Amino acid sequence: MEAPISLADIRQKVLMEIETFVVPDPSPDQLGEALPTEWFLQQLDEMRAALIEPYLTEIDGDGRFPRSLPKPVPRRVVIVAEDENILLAYDPDCDGDFALIFKSASGCGVSPIRGDAVDCFMSR
Repeated sequence: MEAPISLADIRQKVLMEIETFVVPDPSPDQLGEALPTEWFLQQLDEMRAALIEPYLTEIDGDGRFPRSLPKPVPRRVVIVAEDENILLAYDPDCDGDFALIFKSASGCGVSPIRGDAVDCFMSR
């Protein structure tokens, strides 16, 4: 059995993703104009500014199967960044990936957008 990942390891993983991020080349099948390099660099700066000391919290459901269960099943995730009402969370129980969590007056809703930290953050 693999040892659980620590909060410090998760923080380091996010920092490494930011520092090693490479602006993607435009796809030949892309519609419209490609985003400029400056947009990606601004997003990385905003992500750095949104990073917080990671903490473990419990949320309702995982967002991937919103209607499959009559009642959401609580999940424990690690919050790594906060940008207004959007949180970036690491989900250790899934595939060790990240997801966005949207805060509202009625609670938190987990986005079905999952993947690496940088791509999730940029999709907000």
